[in-house]
Amino acid sequence: MDSPVRLTASLVSRWGDDPWARGSWSLIGRGGSPGDRVALTAPVGGRLRIAGEATHPTRAGMTHGAYEQGVAAAAWAVEAGHRRVAVVGAGMAGLGAARALAGRDSAGEGCSVEVWEARERVGGRTYGVDLDGFTFDLGANWLQQYDDNVLARLAEELGLTVVATDFGDPLVLGAGSGGGGGRAAAGGVREMGLERELRARLDRAEPRAAIADVIEAWLPEPGEFTAEEIRRYVDAEIVMDSGAPLSWLSARYGFEPGVGEGDRWIAGSYRLIVEHLASGLDVRLGRPVRRITVRDDGVTLAGDGFSATADAVIVTVPLPVLREIDFEPALPPAHAAALGRLGAGRVEKVVLRFDRRFWPAHPAGYYRVAGPEANCVSEWLDATEADGVPTLVGLFAGPWLETLWAGTDEEVAARTAAVFREAAGA
Repeated sequence: MDSPVRLTASLVSRWGDDPWARGSWSLIGRGGSPGDRVALTAPVGGRLRIAGEATHPTRAGMTHGAYEQGVAAAAWAVEAGHRRVAVVGAGMAGLGAARALAGRDSAGEGCSVEVWEARERVGGRTYGVDLDGFTFDLGANWLQQYDDNVLARLAEELGLTVVATDFGDPLVLGAGSGGGGGRAAAGGVREMGLERELRARLDRAEPRAAIADVIEAWLPEPGEFTAEEIRRYVDAEIVMDSGAPLSWLSARYGFEPGVGEGDRWIAGSYRLIVEHLASGLDVRLGRPVRRITVRDDGVTLAGDGFSATADAVIVTVPLPVLREIDFEPALPPAHAAALGRLGAGRVEKVVLRFDRRFWPAHPAGYYRVAGPEANCVSEWLDATEADGVPTLVGLFAGPWLETLWAGTDEEVAARTAAVFREAAGA
């Protein structure tokens, strides 16, 4: 008799509890619109600008969107004539801004930059962690919109190995899949029709309606689709991509496009790009900025036992953290209103290493497992190709997190491994 499959190593994310993230990525709540993202990044006077993935109207929630907004904010600071610029946050937006400003300095334009980061590391919500001799991402994992991604071009220049993921062709495991797994209808004619119908209904919704309002009105009369098909699609495509309550997400704008457009993950993790971008920058770690004062002649940053001055400041922290900074004077009404209509969801991740492979092979290397309750869903990436060791990277969202993520990291790893084992019939 074969011995039981053994979990040999694991990693667990805690983005919902992380004081410098308090969630995974930005989202648009009921009553909001992409215009709120644009409003949030409008310069405040001539010395303050907010940047980051939350401020990108078309690439929100993506690392290259954050990077692009950081670079745009750096260009604003230079064009305004500022020579000493402070950047708050060393995530992709902060590193993008600082790298662009440092490039101006090295070109002899006399622009200096200091980066103030609350954590004891750079990278923000990209987080490469060593495990069992390899490095895996506990945060951002993919280079999305690959063909139109400035960070993908950087990865190519650095000679990094990237692996494609076909999100449109997951293997569905668990109940209803026949034990060994069944191909999802993703990308098929029926599912494309379901997506068209859902988006049409969302587009027709009242401005302050939530996605839940639209779904609840649709389910009693599902038309050519079944109620179960609608629920499964919403869980996989909206709950999984947002990690936010459907009762909060904007009907018109909460289901944002972008994921699954040629996405690829980096063998060796995002850390390889982060370390390249941070090289040579003046980054002050362990320095959370609590207060930003803007005066006619400059800005002052204050934190836990430190303060600094600059001509201008670019703030790149996640939305929930941005709300906790004390701005003097307060942010203008338009910025405050936009911030109130935006938010962040929670999607958590596990990396599980096993002594042998027990799951079925699938060309896309992507799997989907539904939970016991509505809006419970997980998706799994087969990351064995990274170094040849049987490895799964699992993403979890929805009410499932309340039970699965209780206790220690070891307990979370054991529970999530059991979820996949049961679904795979191991």
